[in-house]
Amino acid sequence: MISAHSRAGRTAIKLIIASIIVGAVFSILGIGVAEFWRGIFHNVKDFIGMLGENLGEVVTTLLTYLVIGAGIVIPIWLISRLLSSRK
Repeated sequence: MISAHSRAGRTAIKLIIASIIVGAVFSILGIGVAEFWRGIFHNVKDFIGMLGENLGEVVTTLLTYLVIGAGIVIPIWLISRLLSSRK
C-alpha cells in the first residue's frame, strides 16, 4: 500500500518537473507569467462578450445539436437497455 506521504512526494516531484518544462517552453517563447494570465483573462472576457452578443445563435445551435444527438443516442440507449434486460 502506498502511504499518503509517498503519494504527496510523487505529486510534488511531478509538479516540479511539469513546472520546469512549462517554464522552459515559456522562456523559449518569450512569454512571462503576467503576460500569459493577462492574455487568458482578455480572451475569456472577449469570449463572454461574444456569447452575450450571439446568445440567440448559440442557443439555437445547441438545441439543434441536442435534437440531432438525441435522435441517435436515445434509440441506441433504449435498444441496449432492452437487450441487457433479457439477460
